Amino acid sequence: MSDDCVTIVEISIGPLEAADRADTVIQWLVDTGVVVPNRQRDEVWQPSAYRPGPDVHKAAPSWQETDYTLANNGVDIVVERQLYHSVEAYEPPACPNCGHRLDEATPEALMTPWLDGTEPEVGCPACGQRHPLGDWPDSFQVGELAVSFHNWPPLTEDFLAALGERMGPRWRVVHEHY
Repeated sequence: MSDDCVTIVEISIGPLEAADRADTVIQWLVDTGVVVPNRQRDEVWQPSAYRPGPDVHKAAPSWQETDYTLANNGVDIVVERQLYHSVEAYEPPACPNCGHRLDEATPEALMTPWLDGTEPEVGCPACGQRHPLGDWPDSFQVGELAVSFHNWPPLTEDFLAALGERMGPRWRVVHEHY
């Protein structure tokens, strides 16, 4: 069985602000009824701290009631500096200005320095414009705060925007399939 995960990661805040915002994000998700605490956690079947709530349709309109019985369909809030990227069908990031894709070696060489420190700025070899790596579509992302939705149907753009607004100014969506 394969799993899908949609992670919303905030890439511009530090660890202290991430911890404060995590509390706000959790409270909002619970207050809206999109999630509830998972009181029956199981490391294999339902390992997440939160599970879909009674108003899950606000975030994922195509949610089916049978989805509640699927394994690993919870939500995790991560407050720890981590690297996020699409695991399947990776393509190097494209310039936000002209769409030219970087070679594979460039973003790979920048992952560890970004994870260890400051977000790098990258120049496009085609148009010469420089942009922070997190602004390049399809790029790796590094952040201190993330919310991961495991095996959920598509989330609405309005929900993503409302969640991102609570997380910080530079939130990104990362789709993973593993």
